[in-house]
Amino acid sequence: MALLLEHEFRPLPADKQIETLPFLEAVAHLPPFFDCLGTPIVYSPVKADLAGNIKKIRAVYDSNPTKFKTLQNILEVEKEMHGAAWPKTGATLALMWLKR
Repeated sequence: MALLLEHEFRPLPADKQIETLPFLEAVAHLPPFFDCLGTPIVYSPVKADLAGNIKKIRAVYDSNPTKFKTLQNILEVEKEMHGAAWPKTGATLALMWLKR
């Protein structure tokens, strides 16, 4: 639990633009949290799903940190890039699953 408290999410800024890097740094501590809950076999699918979604978002961010400074930037670019398939693809889908 202390692990999660040490890496809390930042307050939402007035413009509601969430910076990608601080977000990724905060959510990166979610998968290890499940190790504290007991039986690894029970939580391993959840942990793997979280880690996979974080990895997808990080890959987009790492491809161009300036372009993808905020999560909104990622969503806007993917919406334009994927057209009708959006939001059911890429980092957008990973972010939706991570949110759930």
